[in-house]
Amino acid sequence: MKASLTSLHHQSADWQRELGFYQDELVILNKRLEEVTQKNNSKEALALVEHFQNKFIMLREQLDVLKHDIGIREKEIEALATDRPEHISEKFSSVHDSVQERMKDFSAGMADTRFEFNKFLAQVL
Repeated sequence: MKASLTSLHHQSADWQRELGFYQDELVILNKRLEEVTQKNNSKEALALVEHFQNKFIMLREQLDVLKHDIGIREKEIEALATDRPEHISEKFSSVHDSVQERMKDFSAGMADTRFEFNKFLAQVL
């Protein structure tokens, strides 16, 4: 598939906004997890709290890596735009982007974690 530099730039900007949303969501989910530890300190609940703490840490790390890689991708797009300003809107750049697949996987992982976490909250609160 071929894409213009403009569309690749917009895609990167969309991903950055999406990751910002997920970053905010992880803060909210962590606060909810703190509520659970204050209201329910059974061994089963605390084991699941630890499980979700670990999941949230892993998701935050993946998010940071994605943000970094999208920043690198954006710099590469800017360099291409500087080298070929007359081709910014032309569809000539071949897109074989692993970041796109990783974003899809990350979004799916967030959705699965959110669903699993909400089920947990319904049980313990």
